[in-house]
Amino acid sequence: MVRMTYAWANRSGMTWILERMTTQAPTTNHAKGLTLGVLGVLLLSPDTLIIRLVDADPWTFIAWRGGLMMVGMFLILSLRFGYRLFSRTFAIGWLGVLIAILFALNNVFFQLSVQSTSVANTLVIIATAPLFAALFSVLFLRERVPMRTWIAIVVSAGGVALVFIGDIGGGSMFGNVAALISAVGLGVHFVLVRLGRPVDMSPAIAVAGLFIMAIGMFMATDLYLDPRQFGLIAILGVVLLPLSFALLTRAPNHIPAAEVSLIILLETILGPLWVWLAVAEQPPLQTIIGGAVIIVVLTVHSILSLNTRREQKRESAASRGLSDATA
Repeated sequence: MVRMTYAWANRSGMTWILERMTTQAPTTNHAKGLTLGVLGVLLLSPDTLIIRLVDADPWTFIAWRGGLMMVGMFLILSLRFGYRLFSRTFAIGWLGVLIAILFALNNVFFQLSVQSTSVANTLVIIATAPLFAALFSVLFLRERVPMRTWIAIVVSAGGVALVFIGDIGGGSMFGNVAALISAVGLGVHFVLVRLGRPVDMSPAIAVAGLFIMAIGMFMATDLYLDPRQFGLIAILGVVLLPLSFALLTRAPNHIPAAEVSLIILLETILGPLWVWLAVAEQPPLQTIIGGAVIIVVLTVHSILSLNTRREQKRESAASRGLSDATA
């Protein structure tokens, strides 16, 4: 089934690259993947706060969000790739276009959810993304998700539920469904990025920005923003989102998709923290306890994953040495 997906995803030279995955996995750096994921979440965490502070029409916000994110992403890619920008963009192929479309829809539904239901409802439902990422990894990538990751997903989801206990509910059904669609899309996104290794799918985020802008402009009746609103969206779209998504899109090249989406659960803690710092809303006790649970779980999971990788490398080196000695 994976080979059929490759053939459908791209009939260009990228097909050859993807097919090599079945026989030769690229060298990964687990610590680098964890670092990229954590930095990406730190930059992404003010997203919900800015959406609430701007308080604009959802489709107007979506149009500006997509357009500014596209500009910011292309600026980052230009600095990174230079004259190779266009060749790197075309290298993402049809799989990259699919990633861009799904990523655009994921952003649109996330925005609609935040503005249609409570932030608590949105973030709790988004917290199911690691489960979808793990399931899709097993189904389509044939990856074996370690038991420690499944345990971490369940315990972290419990920590998230504790954060918003007593607050969840009271949101619109549309907002809840939009959040669920966004969670599924987020899990699929990381799986597809991992499927596309070793091709860098960062340019797909810029293409997604174009799609997001087009959707917003088609649906919005007015694109006007006052200077304060535009300034906040500009910070989010040109700086925070491009840097965050560039890091999060590269992370699955080094660690499993389930682990990347698990790291994103940190946003459920950092989001309320930003609100506390910005508008002096002190988080309740359950937020502090739930946040501690998630941070401890992610820390223990990361340490266990790194130790496992080191042990595997030592065993691999020892087996190669034994083979050389007996040859």
